[in-house]
Parts: sequence; structure tokens; C-alpha cells
Amino acid sequence: MSDIEKQTTKNGTDSESTPEPKSRKALILKIVAAVVVLIGLTILFFWIAVNPRKMKFHVTEASFTQFSLSNDNTTLLYNLRLYVTVRNPNKRIGFQYDLVEAEAYYYGEKFDSGNLLSFYQPPKTTRAVDRWFSGQRKVSLDTDEVVEFNERNRNSGVYPVDVKIHFYTSVRLGSMNIGDFKVKVKCGLKVPLSGTSATAFTTTKCDVDFNPLLVIYSD
Repeated sequence: MSDIEKQTTKNGTDSESTPEPKSRKALILKIVAAVVVLIGLTILFFWIAVNPRKMKFHVTEASFTQFSLSNDNTTLLYNLRLYVTVRNPNKRIGFQYDLVEAEAYYYGEKFDSGNLLSFYQPPKTTRAVDRWFSGQRKVSLDTDEVVEFNERNRNSGVYPVDVKIHFYTSVRLGSMNIGDFKVKVKCGLKVPLSGTSATAFTTTKCDVDFNPLLVIYSD
């Protein structure tokens, strides 16, 4: 066989064998993709079956027994009590609440914060939590905010207060822990001052920011 024929035969053999590694690689990629899709569908069907829902927070009572400014309008003196209900609407999963912190704000100024007790909440239960905010805090209110504060004190006796609650929760299905997630809760309140003609506090639903993509249903 001539050198030209040998070279042709060699090139032909290489040409025929080249697709084999490529086809093997494509097969592996298809298998990996199929496994990923299968895992995703399994998680999806599992969460549809469990039907997870966000916890629900309501402030059922809030009032100031003191809420005033110092003579130089630089210090806020306050005594605020809150009653909060926490509802777990799920039939199968429970929530473990850890590192719970509550903060109180007036016109964006945080005037107090404190920790709440950690607790576990079984399915289909409601728990009541109360919290006192009491003390004094330096604030930086501008002239218009001071005027409005004093007008509220003389007239309506109702003050806008934002309460923010931050915590970590473990989602539990029976004895199985299926995730630890950070949760943020914000409650925009109209809080009356006791001893004034202010109307009674109205129960307020809070906004719950529960981020995990696994929680696919809420109401």
C-alpha cells in the first residue's frame, strides 16, 4: 500500500472515531439534565402536596401611656405597649422562631428595640406576644415634624409608628427540618395616646417578607 493510501486510511479512521467521545459527552449532559429536572419536579410536587403558607402577624392592640418631647424637642419620652398575634395557617408544617428582634420607629427614627423570646409554633395554631417599649431617646425631628407632633398631641392624640420584626425561622415537617430562612415583618400602626380623646386602636395586619423560593403559596 502506498504512503498516500496509508495516509488516507489513517485519516478516514480518525474521522470515523471522532464523533464517539462527543456523543458520550452529549449523553452525559442529557442524563445530568434529566436528573436536575427530576429533582426539581420532586421538590415542586412535594411543596404542592405540603401547601406551605406564610405565617400571619396582626397587631391587635397598641397604645402609648406616654409619648412626648422634651422642652428642647431633642428627646422623645415614650411608653408603648403592643399585643401581637402570630398565626401558623399550615396544616402540616411548623415554624421555629429564633433571634426575634422588634424595633419601633417614628417618622423613620428608631426610638427603641428589643428581643423577643424564641418559640416553636405547631401547625394551625395562634400565639399571642406582648412587648413593652419604654424609655427616652435622642431624636432629630425637623421643624415641620415637631409642629405636627405637637398638633397631634393637642388634637387627635394618634401617632404613626412603624414596628419592624426580624427573625430566623426553621420550617419543620414533623421531626424534619427543611430549611432555615430570614423573615422580615413590618407593621404600619396608628397608635393612640391613652388619656386623650383619640379613637381606639384598630387591629392591623402586618406585611410578612418570607423570601425562600420554596414557599410557593401564600394568601
